[in-house]
Amino acid sequence: MNIHDFLKWFRKKEKDTKVNEDQPELRRELREVRLAFEVDEDFDKAIALAKPFLSSPDPELRLQAKKHIALSRFRKKEYREASQLFRELADGSSGAGDWFNVVTSTTLAGDIAAGEEAFKTTLECQEAAGYAQQPSVPFMRHWYACALRDQEEYGRALRQIEELRGMYEQLKITDDTFVYIRGVPFLSHTMDVAVDVFRGLGDSFDAVGWIERFATKLDDEGQQYLAELKSRIEDTGETAT
Repeated sequence: MNIHDFLKWFRKKEKDTKVNEDQPELRRELREVRLAFEVDEDFDKAIALAKPFLSSPDPELRLQAKKHIALSRFRKKEYREASQLFRELADGSSGAGDWFNVVTSTTLAGDIAAGEEAFKTTLECQEAAGYAQQPSVPFMRHWYACALRDQEEYGRALRQIEELRGMYEQLKITDDTFVYIRGVPFLSHTMDVAVDVFRGLGDSFDAVGWIERFATKLDDEGQQYLAELKSRIEDTGETAT
């Protein structure tokens, strides 16, 4: 699952569980923009429809229009252009979500150092808000790991996976519903990224040993899942380069 697929999955889960009710209501004027972006996935159309609102005297309308353009640029994989817009939106913001958009777009644009700095700011925003903002820190670490993996920054991606591993070990229970309502990605989603990272690290990394040590900290369900994953890796050489 790449970062675009994962973000789409998460947005659907957001709607189903209503975890983002604190977000400002979409302006009526931008309804056609949202339909083009979300339903039709016609990002060029969404950009064209949103652009006229950038000159609106209404600051909230301008802001929402610019965000739709930035998101559309991101979905078109125009990461550098998206990053510039997201930085403008995040300037002066204390919203972790605003800054995390900078993290993903900047990282995927290839500016790894700037992405790291933006991620530090994102975590500071979450800390200041008592970790009450969405997306949660575990989900942000997961997406950040995805972006780093896609840029072949496997060592940096592994650091995010290690942070997530610690969260699962603290929870111990790995049931999907249990972890999700606590703001933690499904274990299987995290391990999908982890296996890609292990593959990128190659023979220098003991993936099987890592999985074995991780399994000892989890419940029976988690141990069974990791045992099956380890067996698949051993049988197929899944992490081999």
